[in-house]
Amino acid sequence: MIPLYVKYMSEITQDLPALRMWRPNVPIPAAELPSGYHIRPLNDNEGESWCLCLLNDMGVNEISQQLFMNKMLDDPSVPQGSILCVEDMNGMPVATATAQLKDGKTAQLHMVGAREDARGKGLGFAVCAAVLTKHYEDGFYECFLTTHDWRLPALKHYIKLGFIPILNHESVRSRWGKILKILDISSVGCVNEDLSFAENITADE
Repeated sequence: MIPLYVKYMSEITQDLPALRMWRPNVPIPAAELPSGYHIRPLNDNEGESWCLCLLNDMGVNEISQQLFMNKMLDDPSVPQGSILCVEDMNGMPVATATAQLKDGKTAQLHMVGAREDARGKGLGFAVCAAVLTKHYEDGFYECFLTTHDWRLPALKHYIKLGFIPILNHESVRSRWGKILKILDISSVGCVNEDLSFAENITADE
């Protein structure tokens, strides 16, 4: 069952713009995987496993190689080899994230998810860190992402990875105040849309 706070956040923000975050050129945190898990590029024929990592999120509503092709392999902003995954001890992908490159110049952390039975092990954090490392090795030292208020575990990972909110809408300050309270984070810096520093957002009382 979906936790009540997720339902609440999704209902009150469904008509508002998605949250945007930016990661400046800061060191990438170390990420350790549990024994038996490894990060590698996802193979083009592993679309069904990819769907299982993102099922019922971000438009992935079925387990289908064709859906994976439509959303990822046919997307010109997803370069060859940019879809990474964590594989388990059986070689099966159980978490994924993508090093998207928009217009050939803007690095994005894209399509992050973990299979339901593999959550809570830090796999999403590790594969996101691997995506940031890939972007860095390819010469892209800053990164953006788009997300939603109800993706609370992911938001906590993103803050730990060095992403900060962008004030892309008048509602963003109050939304982040609620998010920080739920995540038990006292405050976080944020930037304006031109990436100039704006202020520190504090958790709601």
